[in-house]
Formats: sequence, C-alpha cells, structure tokens
Amino acid sequence: MPGDLVRCFVCVQLGGAVKEKLSRWVSPFRKMMPELRWVKEDAYHITLKFCGEIPYTLLYKLENALEHGLSLKKTRPFPLELAGVGAFPGFRQPRVLWAGIGGEDYLVQRLAAVAERAAVAAGIEREKRPFHPHVTLARIPPGADLPVGALREMNSSSESWGEWTVSSLTLMRSDLLPEGPRYSPIAVFEFSNDLEVQ
Repeated sequence: MPGDLVRCFVCVQLGGAVKEKLSRWVSPFRKMMPELRWVKEDAYHITLKFCGEIPYTLLYKLENALEHGLSLKKTRPFPLELAGVGAFPGFRQPRVLWAGIGGEDYLVQRLAAVAERAAVAAGIEREKRPFHPHVTLARIPPGADLPVGALREMNSSSESWGEWTVSSLTLMRSDLLPEGPRYSPIAVFEFSNDLEVQ
C-alpha cells in the first residue's frame, strides 16, 4: 500500500435536512436536463482543498497538519446557510452548476485557509485559483444541449435550503467509478465547542 496513490480532498459536509431539501428541489431539473452529470444527494459537500492523487506518505502528513492547524486556529462550530444557485463561469456558457453559501461564510474562508496551509505543509501543491465556497450540483459535459428555459427557471426559483451547524472538517477519499465518484471519509476532525475561530 505505501506505493499506492489515494485521490482525496478536504471538505465540509452538509446537514442531513439541508441535503434532503436540496435534493428534492433539484429532482425536477434532473429530469429536465438528463444530459448533465448530476451529483448524488449523499455526495453534496463544500470542497475546501482538492489534493488530487497523492501517496500515502503525504496523506499521513496531511492528516497531522490538519489536526495541528485546526487546534492552532481554535475552531468552534458555526452556522452556515445553503441558498441561491450559480454557474461557473456563468449561466451563458455554464460548465458547473452550484448552490451558494450564506451565514458565517467568512469562517468557511478561514477553514479553507487552514486546509490550504496544511496541504502545502504536507507537500501538496498550492491552489492557484481563489476559493469560492459552493456545493456542486451538476457538471455539464462539453457539447451538451442545455434547455435555456430550464436554466432560467433554476436560477429564478432558487431558495434557501436551510441552515446547519458546521462542527467538523472531513478528509475525504474519492474513488472514480463508472457510475460516478464514491466518497468515503478518511478522517473527521471535530471542532471544540468552547473555542473561537481567530
């Protein structure tokens, strides 16, 4: 196993009720746009740092760096809201559809910074793009013929899918399968209730 590679990322998981509400809202759009690669309900998350395929030696270093970084930042649980939709790079020629983040979203920015520093300390390449917290809903294959009306309705009918309390950070394994990626937690870092994010 030491010579093998593991594909992984650091993320924040959504609350169960928020996931269910989002999935119900997405359901009719799945039927309207079946050519999109829709994310399954149990796979919704906020990626803080995508690490790619790394050897286990780096994975163990990353785990230690995350544990150390979170304790230094004195992270406490905090509320987040899932609300609104968007697209990368935009709705005119979308490649990715996503749900937006509200609430104490500046704390997500700080968590992402902790994850980035931990990854770099472990020997993983620094992310060059700015961090934009979101939950990916679907990826759009090149050449897909998208119904403009469905995209417009998705944009105009977006709502708040509720709040949840972020109380942990997850180092997640991603296995690419023909039916789509399968995610499994490698390590879950629980936050402390009596500490403040600095």
